[in-house]
Amino acid sequence: MKVIETRDAQLMAKLGNIMQDHHKKLYPEFFKSYNEKEIMHHFQETFKNPKQQIFLWVDDQKDPEQIAAYLWLEEEAVPETVYRYGYTRLYLHHVLIMPAYQGRGLSKVILKFADNFAKEQDITQMELHYWSQNEIAKNLYPQLGYEVYTEIAYKQLENHSPIF
Repeated sequence: MKVIETRDAQLMAKLGNIMQDHHKKLYPEFFKSYNEKEIMHHFQETFKNPKQQIFLWVDDQKDPEQIAAYLWLEEEAVPETVYRYGYTRLYLHHVLIMPAYQGRGLSKVILKFADNFAKEQDITQMELHYWSQNEIAKNLYPQLGYEVYTEIAYKQLENHSPIF
């Protein structure tokens, strides 16, 4: 495997189909259907920020080479407020293993890469979020030292007409 950085919005829009479909299956009430054009535009805007970076794991043993996984991360300054201290974090937006490469330990390799990237940038905190029904993420991240420090709950209200 080789690791390369990309800023190719069109490529990321194509790869985004897998992530979007996964999220849509888990939470159809939250996630829109895949729209390549809109996702490509999103990545064009994202790549204007140099602190947003995407790394690809490319299987260079295949002919043609195949993308096995990607990691989307961002160095982000979280400002101090009257309630909490500010800090700089490395936020992991997406960790995606392509279906043909799942179950081979690649997630651990990618997250170790993220650890090293953060250390090279002198960042001491990494953060990510995952959806509660994502059992793979829920089991993997604690094994690699991630701790849950906040949870978000929601309540869906039925749309009632007001009674006067």
